[in-house]
Amino acid sequence: MSHSRQTGNLRLKRLQEHTEFKGEQLASECSRFHRLAQEDQAPRAISSFNLFQTPEEIADIMVQELGMRRRVLEPSAGLGRLYVPYREANPETEITLVEISPGCCRELYLLTENDNSITILQRDFLGTVGMVCYFDGILMNPPFKHGADIRHIEYALTMLAPGGRLVSLCYWGVKQKKRFANCDVRFLPPGSFKSEGTNADVAMVVIDN
Repeated sequence: MSHSRQTGNLRLKRLQEHTEFKGEQLASECSRFHRLAQEDQAPRAISSFNLFQTPEEIADIMVQELGMRRRVLEPSAGLGRLYVPYREANPETEITLVEISPGCCRELYLLTENDNSITILQRDFLGTVGMVCYFDGILMNPPFKHGADIRHIEYALTMLAPGGRLVSLCYWGVKQKKRFANCDVRFLPPGSFKSEGTNADVAMVVIDN
């Protein structure tokens, strides 16, 4: 047999082995693809302006800081990163979620469909009225750009009942340092939001009314 033919046969054999290996890999993934083909199992991509979700470990810390409350508000609720751990720790609390994004609200409705103590309001939080001094707990990760976090926190404070507590994240810039200089501020490690696509310096502000 000629050398070129031997080489060709060797390449075909290797190709066959590679194809068989890939076939085994695909077969092992078959159940996953079948699962993803089901409407309720397929991942959904949700896009919303200024949406940077709270990393899970930070959400857990915030939930602990807020503690057990009767009525809790989460402005700019996003996809429920704060709601989920808070509800797990406090199954009886009445929770109100405010979110402007229709896509995020659809996800929140799916997430909370079995929760009988939840209210979801699809609207701009800064345009929300009728809840002055209503909540004894507020948990929030507001939008950061152009000082929006300051405006959201200040507006949320009008809804905080006497004796209540607000726990919020905020961008830690010059304006925020000045506004919250006399508050209980916990500095998050650099890069805490890197997993969410931003390297912004972030702090956690705790305000008791």
